[in-house]
Amino acid sequence: MTTYSRLEIDEYFSQIATLVGERSTCRRRKVGCVLVDSRKHIVATGYNGVPSGFTHCLDQPCEGATAPSGVDLDKCLAVHAEVNAFLQLTSEDTLTAYLPATPCFSCAKMICNSNVVRIVAQEWYPHPTVKEMFENADIELVVRNSNVS
Repeated sequence: MTTYSRLEIDEYFSQIATLVGERSTCRRRKVGCVLVDSRKHIVATGYNGVPSGFTHCLDQPCEGATAPSGVDLDKCLAVHAEVNAFLQLTSEDTLTAYLPATPCFSCAKMICNSNVVRIVAQEWYPHPTVKEMFENADIELVVRNSNVS
């Protein structure tokens, strides 16, 4: 008898977020974001890269292209995946955001001011106040591959 398995829902959308990130034009890191409504339907996706019409960082590196992740963010021209997903969003439903890593401080502020009620990230992207921000906004944060709670 053949045994079949099925990805659980968080793993499914997390893998899609990783795939979306493969479209990234940023040299620093590939990040994808998938926004999912309360019925478990994808309502928007985004990946990080320079604004429309700009030369891709893959073709001509921006000033922040060689900086380590999390450093010199103001020198990087990439629009973050979370921002690009929200620019596409038309749903007013409550949302879950699937990401490869927890959001940066700037994206966390945007998410706290949105209809996102849950975030599922694959790893912790260290920022000292982001976890507290989500707690204050009553947003559930699930970090799948981390000891951070």
